[in-house]
Amino acid sequence: MMFYSDVKLAHVVFAGLSIVLFVLRGAFMLVAARPLVRRVWKILPHVVDTLLLALGVWLAVMLRLNPLHVTWLGVKLLCVIGYIVMGVLAFRLHRPRWLKLGLFGAAILLFAFIVSIAVLHDPRGIFALAG
Repeated sequence: MMFYSDVKLAHVVFAGLSIVLFVLRGAFMLVAARPLVRRVWKILPHVVDTLLLALGVWLAVMLRLNPLHVTWLGVKLLCVIGYIVMGVLAFRLHRPRWLKLGLFGAAILLFAFIVSIAVLHDPRGIFALAG
């Protein structure tokens, strides 16, 4: 059986892989859509994100954290939903380029906010450091 530190490390690694793949897909989208047509670019991010989510659920179960009672976790999950929605909309084919770029940038910023919530265990994330 995996220990907490192993599961947490795997979760962090998959979070890193997730954002790297997201940024690569975004770069391909902005420069030329050809690599996005390849099957690996359509499947790999979903596999990584599914494993990331599964590891997150595993961590919550191990620590007995209920997102309805642990505010920072609930806010993090809501932000993850927002990140997914923005990512899906950013990669839709029939959107103006400026809108795709805006959604892509907003998704990256939201991902950074999600990381800050996870690190600080505070629903305000990075804004908790301001006061």
